[in-house]
This record gives sequence, C-alpha cells and structure tokens, in this order.
Amino acid sequence: MFKTLFSKKSSIDKIAFPEGDVALRLMFEVAMSDGHLDKAELEFIKNRVSEISPQDTSVASVIKKMIDHSLESVSLYPSIKKINDTYTKEEKKDLLRKLWRLIAVDNVIDPYEEGLYFKIADLINIERSKANQIKQENS
Repeated sequence: MFKTLFSKKSSIDKIAFPEGDVALRLMFEVAMSDGHLDKAELEFIKNRVSEISPQDTSVASVIKKMIDHSLESVSLYPSIKKINDTYTKEEKKDLLRKLWRLIAVDNVIDPYEEGLYFKIADLINIERSKANQIKQENS
C-alpha cells in the first residue's frame, strides 16, 4: 500500500482532474494566444478532454474551469516546470506535436500562436531545429 502511495508518479499527463493536465493547459493557452478560440480549436481541445477524462466528466465544465484558470493565471511557469520535471524527451516532442496540430487545425497560422509554440519548445529544452521539424511534419 505505502509503496504505491509514495511511488513516483507516471509522467503520463493523465491525472485525477482533467483541468490539471499540463498538456491541456498549454493547449488552451496556445489556442487563446491570438485573442480568440475558434470552433476548430475548441473541438481539438474537447477531444483532448474526452481522451483524458473519466466517463462521467462534463467536457463543458472542464472547458469552463480552463477558461477560469486562464483568466487567473499570469504565468506558464508551473506547467513548464511540471513538464520539465516529469516528461521524457519523447513525451515533450509528443506535446509539441499536439500543440502544433492545435495551431494548424483552423488553417490559420497566427504569429502569436507560432511564437508561443517556439517559446514553449525552448522552455521545455527542445532544440529549435527539432521544433521546426515537428512543425513541418504536422502541417
């Protein structure tokens, strides 16, 4: 019992509350970086919520909590720190793939979204060349 209680948590970004998912938080911040959340971006985020949520979780309530958190939050640091502390390099690359797909889902590459993508890549210690490669592969 104590072994499982104190064992290191898996770096998989599924946790008890979907709004606590760091990938989801970053996806929401990237989607909102251009000042609005369009339908395609919202659907992409809803799919992420559905992937990580228990069956009885309301997607709308998770989105509402994400909006509230975004309005209160002034920094990406807590999410970036958690990623750097728990994600492997492959998981970080997978996160960048998800972020770029979100940016490209509306067929409009906004400079603010792209800039935030590269900033996040830098903060999670993924080389710019690798971030560019991920961008090209997922465009």
